[in-house]
Amino acid sequence: MGEYKYQLHCHTFPCSACGKTSPRELVDALAAGGYSGACITNHFYNGNSGIDRDLPWKDFVAAYERDWLECNRLAEPHGLDILFGIEAGVGSGSEVLCYGITPEMLYAYPELKEKDAQAYHRLLSPLGVLIIQAHPFREKSYISEVGVLPLELIDGIEVFNYANSPSENSKAEDFAAAHDSLILTSGADAHWAKDYCNAGIATNVRLSTPEMLVSILKANEYTLLK
Repeated sequence: MGEYKYQLHCHTFPCSACGKTSPRELVDALAAGGYSGACITNHFYNGNSGIDRDLPWKDFVAAYERDWLECNRLAEPHGLDILFGIEAGVGSGSEVLCYGITPEMLYAYPELKEKDAQAYHRLLSPLGVLIIQAHPFREKSYISEVGVLPLELIDGIEVFNYANSPSENSKAEDFAAAHDSLILTSGADAHWAKDYCNAGIATNVRLSTPEMLVSILKANEYTLLK
């Protein structure tokens, strides 16, 4: 197992309407749990966002940037790495986690208001952003199409989600075993402080930039934490 542990799927309030913790609680939980950092993946425009969608696009995105910057400010004394990410709804209840994305990219593309996996792939993949489908086999009333999105639109799947049932995670693992080109991730899907240090990845290097996270995932130089 690697020396550094990172959470790759977590939410804070108010950017995620379902988030139950503040940036301060996020940082304190990571530090107490021995994690080296996290990628914050708050629900975005077509997900369970807590930000007013009637705001101008610049102001809407700015709320996510402020949350991330505040997490970074609080994390600095602990030596934690806090990376920026989003969880975006792309239709039929499917959601994708975007790694390597930056606020500047979001400011530049108001087209991401579209609830469309094709739009995310078309706009973000050329920028080096990894698009990972979150909890692809989760069965909930709001998800009308369970299963993996077209493979040409994603780079990988979340093969372990702490909030999923064992059978839902098992289906993801079975799918991944039959599609070995996919990037596989693990995340807590954490909304409460008690869950931030469940699941994630372990690496042998610190992930201090979004480019490093993308590189590690592409190279498969990490261990899944389950």
